[in-house]
Amino acid sequence: MEEDIDTRKINNSFLRDHSYATEADIISTVEFNHTGELLATGDKGGRVVIFQREQESKNQVHRRGEYNVYSTFQSHEPEFDYLKSLEIEEKINKIRWLPQQNAAYFLLSTNDKTVKLWKVSERDKRPEGYNLKDEEGRLRDPATITTLRVPVLRPMDLMVEATPRRVFANAHTYHINSISVNSDYETYMSADDLRINLWNFEITNQSFSILSWGPIASWLES
Repeated sequence: MEEDIDTRKINNSFLRDHSYATEADIISTVEFNHTGELLATGDKGGRVVIFQREQESKNQVHRRGEYNVYSTFQSHEPEFDYLKSLEIEEKINKIRWLPQQNAAYFLLSTNDKTVKLWKVSERDKRPEGYNLKDEEGRLRDPATITTLRVPVLRPMDLMVEATPRRVFANAHTYHINSISVNSDYETYMSADDLRINLWNFEITNQSFSILSWGPIASWLES
């Protein structure tokens, strides 16, 4: 009997500790990168959380399947389309990784209307010894500079930064439900219920519609 009471206390304590979870915290999509070392999750609050697989060691082989938080950033914000009187949710619908070609990682994330290209990189050194800036980053008066210094890189704690590189918007009438990176790694496709668009990573204001279902398509089928 006492054991049952202790169990109920533990369960009630667990529920109280996790009562802070909200609708925005619900995961809406997950995606591994090509090596399986990183796992990206998107939630209804527009956030992307990247987990990194724990490195295997001789003493802790069982920890190989564990993932720790690597980076967290806000990918999308709620918007409002005034022309259509439509509220656009920030929920992340899909995430797609690009193959890694250097030390940085790149991924695509999309909500209902906008696709974004993100760069995730590590930084463990900081530059010091600027000539035109002081130690706090403020610009110095050139008239006060009498000597030149050689900038150097100093070690610092590892920092993971997520930077938006491209924003692809205003190409879908309906909600985007899928994105796919092509094998050339220069283009990708985005799809809604009635249209598939082809994008080039270097062009954000124009896409090519490769498939469209609409009144014309219905007329041709009939």
